[in-house]
Amino acid sequence: MIDIAKEKKHMKKKEKIVEEEKVVSPEEDLEKLNKSLDVIDVKKSEEDLPFEQLVERERNNIFVTYRKAKTRNNIIMVITVAIFIASMILMVNENTKSWGTIAGGVAIGAVLLFLIVHYILTRNLFPNTTKKYIRFFLEQSDAFVFSHKDMHDKKLFFEKRYAIGDVLTDRCYKDVIDTASRNIVTFTYKEKEVECGELALYTQGAKKRTKNVIFVGKYLRVENKLHFEDRYVINIKGSNETDKPNDIDDLVVLLEQNRFTIYGKEGANFERDLGKDFINNLKSIECNNALLNVNIVLWAGHTSVYMSYDDSIVAIPFDKPIQIGSYNQLKKNMADMCEILLG
Repeated sequence: MIDIAKEKKHMKKKEKIVEEEKVVSPEEDLEKLNKSLDVIDVKKSEEDLPFEQLVERERNNIFVTYRKAKTRNNIIMVITVAIFIASMILMVNENTKSWGTIAGGVAIGAVLLFLIVHYILTRNLFPNTTKKYIRFFLEQSDAFVFSHKDMHDKKLFFEKRYAIGDVLTDRCYKDVIDTASRNIVTFTYKEKEVECGELALYTQGAKKRTKNVIFVGKYLRVENKLHFEDRYVINIKGSNETDKPNDIDDLVVLLEQNRFTIYGKEGANFERDLGKDFINNLKSIECNNALLNVNIVLWAGHTSVYMSYDDSIVAIPFDKPIQIGSYNQLKKNMADMCEILLG
């Protein structure tokens, strides 16, 4: 038989639990997700210094930290070797062997204990300092590069990475076995969503454990409102041909002018599908200086852009000062590309 009084008490308890539960909105869910991905709102430093001076100051600071750590470690190594040699002499010398064995053993034990404690206390010092510098550099470089008046809501996903599947669906590069990525930024350009990150793609090398770089540079993705079958791949070459698309075996050359090439399905009407103005605007892009090559993959609905850059862009400045000329070029390239794709 059901105990009605007991059931009523149980129901009241359940109602109280439901009332006390916090209702989580979709916005709060998104905020939690962003927090787990370590999202940074990209903004310029409040200090009234040019971008390159900010970076150079922090770069010098990290080198000072590194030099101090290296000097300290060298001193510790010299002292350790000296104590070890002195202890061994005491331990094997006939005149001091009776008490030298004990003294030498104690000295060696104390040094080993000191080395262990020193390692525990300092093992993360330089890696943490380096990570802090990288984080600072990426945020400030993004604030500089994406500073066009029509670029808004800039967010840096510090921990986010691209997977192989994210890029293989573009059908620009094939035989990719590994990727490396960082500095993935989202923003709006004239109220249209853009995603841009640094990306490297690798294929199998000649030897089993070696890899070849097939692309390294900036990777940009946007949506489009185009309608056509299959895809187009547009290649804009620099003076030294590099990072050319290799997943084009099923395509033919539809247009080739100087260093500008359009690949597509045989018989495809690229002028109708893409528009003459769009094509002419792309022809205005020049691959020179830091910009080495550009590949643009267009499907109905989305566009992906692979912009190959040299080390002045793809390498974070540690041992050498930042090359501000390259970053001025990158800034212009990004504004021009967004205007061509979304303007």
